[in-house]
Amino acid sequence: MPIVQNGVASIEVSSDQQELFCLGDWTVSHLSPLEDQLPLYAEKLSEKVIIHADKITKMDSAGALLFYTLINHLKSLGKAIEITGLSENAQSLLKLIGNESKFLRQPLPSSKTPGVVYLLGEWAVTKWRVLIDFLTFVGEVATTAGQGILKPQRIQWRAILRAIEETGYQALPIVALLSFLVGVVLTYQIALQLDSYNADIFVVDITGAAILREFGPLITAIIAAGRTSTAFTAQIGTMKVNEEIDALNTMGVVPIEHLVLPKIIALIISLTLLTVWADIFGTFGSMIMAKSQLDIGYLAFLDRFHHAIAVRHYIAGLIKAPVFGLIIATVGCFQGFQVGASADSVGQKTTQSAVQSIFLIIIADAIFSVIFSLRGI
Repeated sequence: MPIVQNGVASIEVSSDQQELFCLGDWTVSHLSPLEDQLPLYAEKLSEKVIIHADKITKMDSAGALLFYTLINHLKSLGKAIEITGLSENAQSLLKLIGNESKFLRQPLPSSKTPGVVYLLGEWAVTKWRVLIDFLTFVGEVATTAGQGILKPQRIQWRAILRAIEETGYQALPIVALLSFLVGVVLTYQIALQLDSYNADIFVVDITGAAILREFGPLITAIIAAGRTSTAFTAQIGTMKVNEEIDALNTMGVVPIEHLVLPKIIALIISLTLLTVWADIFGTFGSMIMAKSQLDIGYLAFLDRFHHAIAVRHYIAGLIKAPVFGLIIATVGCFQGFQVGASADSVGQKTTQSAVQSIFLIIIADAIFSVIFSLRGI
């Protein structure tokens, strides 16, 4: 029963199922049609089989391995085998494969699912290494910043101004819109409750303090985390993939000084200014909704705001803003330097940058709340 022609390896079986004829070119480029069909021939053969190999025109190591596999399979089925017409070259290859057979086609060891303790330990070790890398990075940034204070001429002022434009000026519309909407929603929710107690005017006290202390800096920081931190990671990560960071090191240029420090300084400045911008539009949104829902006039709202909202609320928000900016810029740049050699790694680290920045911002905000409460701010 021939399978293929034109020199391709094939097998024919005699009508009495006792003889097996190997034909054609038993080389790696001609074996694929035959390899998967060997078990079909083995099942049809009688208990005593004569294999005729004199019609094999060529045989390389791949063909010898297939021939060796056929013989072993027949033996495993309990069949008696006699081989005739095998060339000396083919015999040498079969002998070599027989000697090395224990290394051929070894089944892969079954992978065991790691236990909970192992996975927990692996996670802990990974996080510990990331923490060490982060602290090392923070130390390098602090050292570079100290050198910049001692030698201001080393600071990249143009890079700082360009970064302020990108992180601050270009973010003005989105910060204004979201802060306005937060002020509107916050006032609307509070107005529903205060109206039932006939305490409409106190909506100014609550929303004013909430916007200046919490929502202004927090919303601005979250926007910056999603917009700026990811941009820093993608920019530095792409440079690392393209080996531009290595090129800077080769030229004796300190990447922290030229890539990281300007971004950190710029975001600290721009986030502080954006917080003031957010406070203005958040208060404006609150004023619009107070007029709409509670019929509190604009002048009455501003007069109450002036007398009820202490300056400490405004200062508390401004204290948070630079710290949030420092966190966002540091995390974004750190994740950029953690990017591997693939483009996929850029996406992964960009996602981690946004998530970690927002997480650390909320943690820092909680710490500030405790400190301000203890200090009476």
